[in-house]
Amino acid sequence: MIRDEKFYENLKRLRDSEGFGALLGMRHTHLSEGYAEAEIPIRPEFINLQGTVHGGVLLTLADVTGGTAACSFGSLVGTVDNNYHFLRAGRDVTKIIAKARAIKAGRKIMVFDVTVEDQNGKLLGEGLFSYMPLGIDISFEKASQ
Repeated sequence: MIRDEKFYENLKRLRDSEGFGALLGMRHTHLSEGYAEAEIPIRPEFINLQGTVHGGVLLTLADVTGGTAACSFGSLVGTVDNNYHFLRAGRDVTKIIAKARAIKAGRKIMVFDVTVEDQNGKLLGEGLFSYMPLGIDISFEKASQ
């Protein structure tokens, strides 16, 4: 079932206001059925001792973006598994951008390819993420507040 633009806008607002992602400054920039994009502006606290973006920030952005793409089908999801590859060190990064696209949107397991790039389009990491639909319809009560 294809959802309308209002559904996607509400889902973006809901996910942007959600705890840990909101703490990191995560913002969803595009959402459609089976696809999501989100970004995090890099703050000094996100840089590790090597002078690069901490891997936990990259992996968090990838997981949440994949989860948002999975939620685009209308149900809350839980992360089941991921296989993420750190491909380049994020040096001189001002923003990271994740793009998630559905590979399989099954009733029991959903699989997404998720990439994370810097502000110049340099690929920093990529992974496969699996989510389980929880059978709980998404509520937008919190998103409208």
